[in-house]
Amino acid sequence: MRYGYCIFCDDIRTEVGEKLSFIGVYSGVLMLPEFPISLAKFCVHVNLVTLAAQPYRSIVLRCVAPGEQQPLLEERLESAQLDEQSNLTDGFETDDVPMHVVVGASLVFSPLRLRRPGLLTVSAIIDDKPAEIASLRIAQR
Repeated sequence: MRYGYCIFCDDIRTEVGEKLSFIGVYSGVLMLPEFPISLAKFCVHVNLVTLAAQPYRSIVLRCVAPGEQQPLLEERLESAQLDEQSNLTDGFETDDVPMHVVVGASLVFSPLRLRRPGLLTVSAIIDDKPAEIASLRIAQR
């Protein structure tokens, strides 16, 4: 089974040991005082999960702001990152539990300009098939 999820936040920091820290995580809605508005920084961390036996061949991520037709970002993940999927399962044997791998990407918008409230959506083209990943509701206080 394949699925994906996002963490929407103010900042993503890489810590010692390649750990990620998410600063100012949003839970379903981002309340803003007015529109249009420009946020100094906004981040989205995308995780895509698949069975190790079905690795991703290609991934193009898209992020679209509320009410916009053109994406804020459309980015193809590098093949080197996708090639790492097979390395993650080397040396592991599981007879009864299926092995999963996660491909992650941090998207950083600095600044992020929002013209209106609505849904900020993250989607992808995965192995030439469209996939909705997640959305964050942007609302006015």
